[in-house]
Amino acid sequence: MARRAALAVGLLALALPAGASAQTANPLKIDSATVEAQGQNLQLSVQTAGTWSPTDLVAAGTRSLCLRLTGAQIDQVCVQAVGRRAVLIAPGSTEPIDAAVHRADQRSLQARFAPAQVGLNPGDTFGWQVVTAWDGSTDQEPERGPNQASVPQQRVVGCKAGGASYRTNGPRDHKVVALTFDDGPFSLTSKFYDVLVREHVPGTFFLIGQQVAGKGALLKRALRDGFALGDHSWNHANLAGDGGAAARQLSSTKAAIKRATGYTPCLFRAPYGAVSAPLISEARSQGMNTIQWDVDPTDWSTPGTGAIYSRIVSQTRPGSIILMHDGGGPRGQTLAALPQVIHTLRARGYKFATVPDLLGLQPVFG
Repeated sequence: MARRAALAVGLLALALPAGASAQTANPLKIDSATVEAQGQNLQLSVQTAGTWSPTDLVAAGTRSLCLRLTGAQIDQVCVQAVGRRAVLIAPGSTEPIDAAVHRADQRSLQARFAPAQVGLNPGDTFGWQVVTAWDGSTDQEPERGPNQASVPQQRVVGCKAGGASYRTNGPRDHKVVALTFDDGPFSLTSKFYDVLVREHVPGTFFLIGQQVAGKGALLKRALRDGFALGDHSWNHANLAGDGGAAARQLSSTKAAIKRATGYTPCLFRAPYGAVSAPLISEARSQGMNTIQWDVDPTDWSTPGTGAIYSRIVSQTRPGSIILMHDGGGPRGQTLAALPQVIHTLRARGYKFATVPDLLGLQPVFG
């Protein structure tokens, strides 16, 4: 029996290429695949059994990884290489569709794209199936046939305040937290967006009103990527005293965000965390919950990337609202800490939400 087992192992080794194993003889065997809405976009996520490079995918039907669609004008897009970069291309086309493609490792791929890129409209229902081929071996997910999904029906144009007017955290009974960023839009804001999109994490950005003009394209991108926007006053003044000046700071910023993006925020964060009962009441009268935090790494003081990381991960609890800054000064340390913060919290079982989603605030559709 032992000799037969050894012979079987030897024959298997001869049948596979050098360095291959039974599990990776077809590296494109699918471990998991999903297509889901992310903000106004669709996101394809694929995990494979083995490692591969975009340059391996030389021809559909020989070595390929494709998303097949039913009910869309484009019925298939496949992963190909431009240089060493992965892109999505429809059969017969030489130009990639406009998609943000990311590979966290050599076994995974995530691609986010607007439904219009494949001829889908808001509210459309479509079928999807991921199909792979590798030198005669094929796989597909779902195995039984296409899954049904829907394009987000309407554009989110705001949210509704609700519940307690002043909040420092969300529910403590689930391991869901919100990453929030203050004092933008600023020079590194787009880099923060890039990290969050790459890691598939939604963020909430509290904006300084006087910095919004001319940033409409950037802020519309935030909304397309499923982020939320909030009011952080016009010029970062201490508003705890309330009064007419405070009311104008809030209303002017809220109006600037709406002009730039079409989005009306339902969140206000007081500069310096300086709140008062009258200020909270003023924000609520303007349709906004006052949102503070329960995790503060004091990243504004630039204590170092390691300190920012350790303070956040040591303080975070279920329901935490985590304060960081994308503006107001040099924010390279915070940007550098962000991926590690996400990876550690995710490894500890945490999921991420925008503040409106964390607090159960209703979206407004337009």
